[in-house]
Amino acid sequence: MQVGIVSKIDCAEFGVTELILNNGMRICYKCTDFPEDQVLFSGFAYGGLSELSKSDYLSCSIGSVLAGEIGVFGYKPAFLMEMLDGKKAEVGTEVLAYMRTFSGDCSSSDLETALELVNRLFLKSIIPGDDEINVAMQTIKEKIRAQEREPFTAFSERINQINYGKSYFFKPIRIKDIQKMNPKRSCQYFDSCFKDPSTFTVVIVGNIKAELVLPLILQYLGDIPKPLKPVMHFNREELKALPFMFSKKRVREVVHSQKLEAQCSVQITFPIELKAPNVMEDIQFVGFIRNLLETRIIRILHINHPEIYSVSVSAFLGFAKPSRTDDLHGDIAIKLSCAPDSSPKLVDLSLDEILHLQKEGPSDEDVSTMLESEESIHQKALQENEYWLEHIMRGYLSRSYAGDLNASLKAQDECRSTVRSSLTRMKMQEKLQRILPSPCTKQYTVVVLMPKISVIQRLKSFLFDAINRSSMAEKVMMAISTAVVLVPAVVWFQFSRKTRNIA
Repeated sequence: MQVGIVSKIDCAEFGVTELILNNGMRICYKCTDFPEDQVLFSGFAYGGLSELSKSDYLSCSIGSVLAGEIGVFGYKPAFLMEMLDGKKAEVGTEVLAYMRTFSGDCSSSDLETALELVNRLFLKSIIPGDDEINVAMQTIKEKIRAQEREPFTAFSERINQINYGKSYFFKPIRIKDIQKMNPKRSCQYFDSCFKDPSTFTVVIVGNIKAELVLPLILQYLGDIPKPLKPVMHFNREELKALPFMFSKKRVREVVHSQKLEAQCSVQITFPIELKAPNVMEDIQFVGFIRNLLETRIIRILHINHPEIYSVSVSAFLGFAKPSRTDDLHGDIAIKLSCAPDSSPKLVDLSLDEILHLQKEGPSDEDVSTMLESEESIHQKALQENEYWLEHIMRGYLSRSYAGDLNASLKAQDECRSTVRSSLTRMKMQEKLQRILPSPCTKQYTVVVLMPKISVIQRLKSFLFDAINRSSMAEKVMMAISTAVVLVPAVVWFQFSRKTRNIA
């Protein structure tokens, strides 16, 4: 047994090696021979922003941003950029709802530099002076103002507010909130997030040799001292859940912006619920549902509607507590970009298509296409570092993980095989009905980002069209009727309930 290593386990089937270091940090590395000169790593520990009190949340939520402006790793930002000039060694940090993470992307030759930064993340505290705080807070204010000028910021904020409620956790930070913050408390909290190595699991994947990476792990990760008293030790089952509840009603709302080109963005969101004890399998089915909805909606909208510019479907489970036993809640979102006048029709066509799939199920061709596509993507991913990093991380975060990584990775692969072998028209129809609201028209939200066009602009547009189509008498009549029609122009369509204007 090497110095600094408490235990070592080789998972030969997956080509990974797991170490427990003297300081309690768990390390897993996989050496690949992929052609890219790339090493990826990620570390996580349970316990994040959800554990904070409401009074503490506002200050601590900007900890990562403030630390980045003042200088993480014990280096000022300008000096760090100069030091890394010519190197490929990127390391970032993030404090999420339920965990704290750091991640890196580097070349094989610069892995030592990247791991040295991780070492300094744990060893160096951020103790800024008043001048540094003032400059950093001013920079944060400028970033907030820049975000507020972006039309898509208000769009995404409104989506979050409607879908996840008005909890303080989802409330966007405004300029007026800066005065309520305690910057020194922000830095103190950030430091405590990356202080105890015994709470962290680190996965390293890439074009590396075991005989070279092991000494670096011991030198830079094994050298991090374990504090005398535990810092931020949390059990995943005891984490505080975020206070969010998807809207029980159907909501359709428009956000207007003057700073938008002549197109609109649409998001249709459905809550999804995965019931224990079949959550692992249902997560796999969510991937197939996402793929099916995207394929079918693209097909139905692009056939006869050139005014649709793009379609994508995504699934999100990030706000759910990472429990091994609870039900899992999240959402599936359909995102469209299209001509403004077409948005009501395209929303309804999308809903109709999902409703049809719930009632009739997909075709056999749909199922075979999904299976072929998933297999093709999987085979390609097996030759990529990104896949293996994510796969191993999922092994640790999985509900099946109980201290044995090899068993957890096997369970993931067996789950995938089981779902693939059971994927039929009837099974997909059943999952569409059970995972999504059934019928889908029962519970959903629609938020549309629309360009704000003045009544005068609309009137000019109508008159211009009239000149090209009509006689003089018809032109006059059209102008009169247009002026009447345009009075309620802020209404998107009949069932719109609200509008919101952005300067």
